[in-house]
Amino acid sequence: MSFSAATLLLPSPDASWRVWKPKGSSSGETIETPAQVSAQGKPLVVGLPATACRTVGMILPNADHEVLEQIIITQLDRRGMKLIGGQERNFRWHLLTQTASTATVSVDVLADPFPESLALPQASDYTAALRLVTLPGGHLVITEEHGSLVLAASYQGRLYHSHLFAPASASPEDMALEINLARLSLEVDLGQGSLTGIALAGSSWDRTLAEQLTTLTDLPTRIVAQLPPNADLDTRSWTRLLPATVREAQNSAARRSKLTRFGLLGALLFVALAFLAFAYLTFQERTAAQLQVAVDATAEPALQVKKTVERWKALAPAIEPKRYPMVLLAEITKLMPPSGIVIREFELKDNEIDMRGDARDAQVAVQFVEDLQKSSLLGRFTWTKPQPTLRDNVAQFRVQGKAQ
Repeated sequence: MSFSAATLLLPSPDASWRVWKPKGSSSGETIETPAQVSAQGKPLVVGLPATACRTVGMILPNADHEVLEQIIITQLDRRGMKLIGGQERNFRWHLLTQTASTATVSVDVLADPFPESLALPQASDYTAALRLVTLPGGHLVITEEHGSLVLAASYQGRLYHSHLFAPASASPEDMALEINLARLSLEVDLGQGSLTGIALAGSSWDRTLAEQLTTLTDLPTRIVAQLPPNADLDTRSWTRLLPATVREAQNSAARRSKLTRFGLLGALLFVALAFLAFAYLTFQERTAAQLQVAVDATAEPALQVKKTVERWKALAPAIEPKRYPMVLLAEITKLMPPSGIVIREFELKDNEIDMRGDARDAQVAVQFVEDLQKSSLLGRFTWTKPQPTLRDNVAQFRVQGKAQ
């Protein structure tokens, strides 16, 4: 992300705030409280005053980034600043320059507790306010933030160190003392003669104060009416820095948004399934109605066909040659043995044959019925077993056959 495409919120010398819009606006608008800011769909980067963010510069042994971060945490812990790493981190460090043996870093640490008025759920990132502006190189910068004086030092035009040191009503002597002490401390790291002047940032400074500071510090002092936002600053390599309250609010909003999306998708799915079920039921009802119409249209012809079939079945004995009485009787006669069987009665009624006869003995009668069952013509009938009775040395039997 480039700051040219973001909305910047910066503290003013008084208690108000300046809002810098994306490209197209040459100056920022003023709002009374951070809650009034509107990013209009753009990323919102909050520049924190020194009261909410401390910036510390360090010269460290050169190492890879993971080792550098552990060294930074150790160094600031020794200075009494408690840092939290991982996803809940409350600091971010910036590598300003790197040589074969040393690494120059600048660390932004959020205040604890963090001011509630600056906890904006819509914020996409937080950083020190002076990191968002262009600082004059080689100068100690004195600026006013919300009625307090802030001293900052830059390294090659980028923020290296800043701290809050006095109220805005401080005397030139008090300011000069702080400037001289800070200069001695910072030049130990940055090198002797690296700080060559003082810049009073803001439109409320007067030339008399600048002249007094020049005399008291032996550093040329100039007034810079405004520190413009650094449009060339690229934050693509930055790890997001958010206060714990803002991070939790954004996570809660993301969870609610996800639940809302899932709920909406579930409702849409339910509506879609209900619509499909209704459409399917309507289609089935329409199909059933069409089938019923077809059934009603064919009911009368089907009834006529059924009656015709029944008539043909009733006429079958009369018109089917295999059911002619003489044909059946001839087949029975053909199956009779040369002797030992006499047919006394033969009756054919519908699909049933009833025969009575005499046999030489019971075995001959049983064998005769078995021959009937094996016949290709008479095998279509189901024959009852004969129950011969002996009378006058003759086995009288009766057998019945029903067409299958």
